[in-house]
Amino acid sequence: MAVYRLLIVGDVGRGKTLLLAKMLKALAALGISVTILDFAPEKMGVGAKLTRYMDVAGVRYLTDVFRAPRLEGRDEGEELALARENAERAAALIRQFLASPTPVLAVNDLTIYLHAGDPALVEEAIDSADVFIATAYYGSALRDKGSGISERERRAVEELMKMCDVFRL
Repeated sequence: MAVYRLLIVGDVGRGKTLLLAKMLKALAALGISVTILDFAPEKMGVGAKLTRYMDVAGVRYLTDVFRAPRLEGRDEGEELALARENAERAAALIRQFLASPTPVLAVNDLTIYLHAGDPALVEEAIDSADVFIATAYYGSALRDKGSGISERERRAVEELMKMCDVFRL
């Protein structure tokens, strides 16, 4: 079970990723083994990858191409399809971490997975690390087109907030 859990939450553009990058730089400087799962979509000014703010040399950095369902999906069906694709890609990265966990697990833009992914897989990953730090969208700027991913995301983040220390931006 994770010794320390921190969830950084806030609306779009509040600096969640920048704060995470600063924390991870400090941990890396101490020589602590870190795995970063970066689910940020980087679309239309939303979801910056950590590499924008830090050099990931020296840490295990796992990412893929992620989409922004609410911004890119034209209707509820397309939003759901994009959310499911994201969840599959993110789950593969989570499983890579689980196959070889490090003391620190950091997840950038965890909510991309939570749109359609199984929260139990995230909980398993959290429990496999000594320290868990993640960013999560928790705001009102982004709304879905009837797919229900916003409500699912909100509920999942609120469940995680019960399990973690929370830093609101």
